[in-house]
Amino acid sequence: MAGNGDETGAGGESAGWLDHVCERLKAKVEEAVQAVCDAPPPTSLAEAEKLARAAGVIARSAKAVDGLMSRPERKTEEDEMGGEHFDPEEDERLRAELCGHHERLDRILEEKRAEAAERARAKAGGAPLAGGETPD
Repeated sequence: MAGNGDETGAGGESAGWLDHVCERLKAKVEEAVQAVCDAPPPTSLAEAEKLARAAGVIARSAKAVDGLMSRPERKTEEDEMGGEHFDPEEDERLRAELCGHHERLDRILEEKRAEAAERARAKAGGAPLAGGETPD
């Protein structure tokens, strides 16, 4: 029902019709752009505000028409599942970076555990820590 490609304009005959409508709307937006660009420079604040409002309306209209344009068909099964194509080199770079961060965090954790164990031993035995500090 709702959400099917034909009903939303994302596929089938509706996509062709919607593309036709979008092309006509796009032409009208172009005409509006040309009219604003050909307008004489404003001589008062009111004229400047009117021109700025017209430009804003045209910008919003252009964005709306662009949003109506049908998008290219998805080609692969991965695309149909909503996935993206990634560059294998980029994947490998990110994997290496992640591994580097993981190793660094492991070293930090080991250091913290060693410090905590040393503090616990020093506290239990009453001996000073390696840095000359007294246990908590």
